[in-house]
Amino acid sequence: MLIAIWFSSNSVKGKAALQLSREIGVQYKTAWVLLMKLREAITWRREEMRLDGEFEIDGKYAGGHIRPENKAEDRIDRRLKKYQNMKRLCALAIRQRGLGGQTFTRIIRDEDSNAAWAAVRVAGDNGLCGRAWQL
Repeated sequence: MLIAIWFSSNSVKGKAALQLSREIGVQYKTAWVLLMKLREAITWRREEMRLDGEFEIDGKYAGGHIRPENKAEDRIDRRLKKYQNMKRLCALAIRQRGLGGQTFTRIIRDEDSNAAWAAVRVAGDNGLCGRAWQL
């Protein structure tokens, strides 16, 4: 089990069950069950974690890129709302300050203050939040 945890945590995008089965020399079903139990344990641990004190919030938008046309006269302004792709999501990271700080991630639609503070209330203990945003 420790080898499976080590292999899956040291890979960039996680580990596929087939690749893990090859690396540790077990059947595919065994590797799949190991990975599912590991992911379940991580999810359970994450639900129990709480942040307190000061934290920092940052977001990154991903997805929804539309390849522009080659000819400049055929291009449209993608900055306008009517031409934007609505598949774009924001990955919000909430990091507790300090050396032993924990990090929470949430996927939200927009990086506005309401969505960010809602995620902080879910992650934070007793709603304690310090200088999350300095406007």
